[in-house]
Amino acid sequence: MTALAGVTFQKLGKLHYYPAEELPLAVGTHVVAETERGDEFGQVKILRDVEGERNDAAKSYRILRVATPRDVRNVEARKQQADDGANLCQERAHALRLPMKIVEGEVSFDGHQITLYFVAETRVDFRQLVKEVAARLKMRVHLHQVGSRDHARALGGYGPCGRPLCCTTFLREFAPVSMKMAKDQSLYLNPSKFSGVCGKLMCCLRYEHDIYVEAKARLPQVDMTVALPTGERGVVVEVDVLRERLTVVVRDEETTRYLNVPAAEAQVARACGDCGSAGGGCGSDTCGSGGCGVPAKIPAKTIQLQRWHRNWNA
Repeated sequence: MTALAGVTFQKLGKLHYYPAEELPLAVGTHVVAETERGDEFGQVKILRDVEGERNDAAKSYRILRVATPRDVRNVEARKQQADDGANLCQERAHALRLPMKIVEGEVSFDGHQITLYFVAETRVDFRQLVKEVAARLKMRVHLHQVGSRDHARALGGYGPCGRPLCCTTFLREFAPVSMKMAKDQSLYLNPSKFSGVCGKLMCCLRYEHDIYVEAKARLPQVDMTVALPTGERGVVVEVDVLRERLTVVVRDEETTRYLNVPAAEAQVARACGDCGSAGGGCGSDTCGSGGCGVPAKIPAKTIQLQRWHRNWNA
């Protein structure tokens, strides 16, 4: 068994796993670790044991030490440098009439490079901007264009649910969210109703998507003809996936009734229905395995689902 420590180098950055070695680590411990960009200051977010040996690790990066008070002071100074660099870059971008907005800055632990994140509607030629900012800050400058979701994460705020944005509290990586997910959840096809403050589809549409997909394959769907325990047949006009209940309309020559029933009590109607039993009939060629003896008009098989047209007077 090998002990691994999951370390993040940003507030909600991606987790990087390191062998825990013999260091006295605990969740919340600040550490200095090796990365592709050099040594970085991070925090342990998770500790867990996995099968395998230390030499099985794909890369040789390791945690150098538990952070010292001097390291913490150094990081605070880097944060101030990053803020000053972001402000300077925004001033110079405005002076050069570049259509861009600096979101945030990040200075490397060794102080040799600053990364500035910006948003823009189009591609921006920022070569002159980099030269001017690098000359003022006396360090390498890297500009990185990000999307509206990263912009929302940097600014923070509250979503339509009234809670802090997921991307500012626990969401470490942005997963793709498609309009199909909204359709699968029977949401009104008005993107403004389920768009976040970033203007994109809300990340939470993905959280319950698997549940809706599973339910869609298992529960009767809108426009299906179902048989009720009373022997009546009706057409599904609404499906409550979370409560697993159906709204079924039952029509005869004189009345139209809407029934709200548990999905478990409704069965997809079958071809055999002469005896009027629950489920639309026993399903055999001679209806009534118990002996009703009424021959089915159609060989026993699932009928093509009747599509319900909501034009009552048609």
